[in-house]
Amino acid sequence: MFNEFNKQFVNTVKEGIDTDKMEFKKLKDFVGKTIKVDGFYISKGNYGEQVVIVGNGCKINMPSRATDTFKKIRENEEMVNAILNGHLEIINIAEVKAKNGNETVSYELHDC
Repeated sequence: MFNEFNKQFVNTVKEGIDTDKMEFKKLKDFVGKTIKVDGFYISKGNYGEQVVIVGNGCKINMPSRATDTFKKIRENEEMVNAILNGHLEIINIAEVKAKNGNETVSYELHDC
């Protein structure tokens, strides 16, 4: 009856990757490039939850708007396995002006 409350740990970073020594980079650093995603995790900081992508040899801070998307991905075993098997890239990374006039970075998730 209570089994539904037993949340199991979901591994969202490819086995064998040590994130401890990786440096953090901003998504903006990858404008015009492609990120091969090896995993992700959601961290909690001063400004709430944020997605950190593990890819291209570093940890990449994603915009806060990515959090809900990656929470849904984390809940989908098939999608998590696809990421762990190297089937996700982030493409079309570009700087754009947001509706409020601030600069932001746009991107697309791509099956590969």
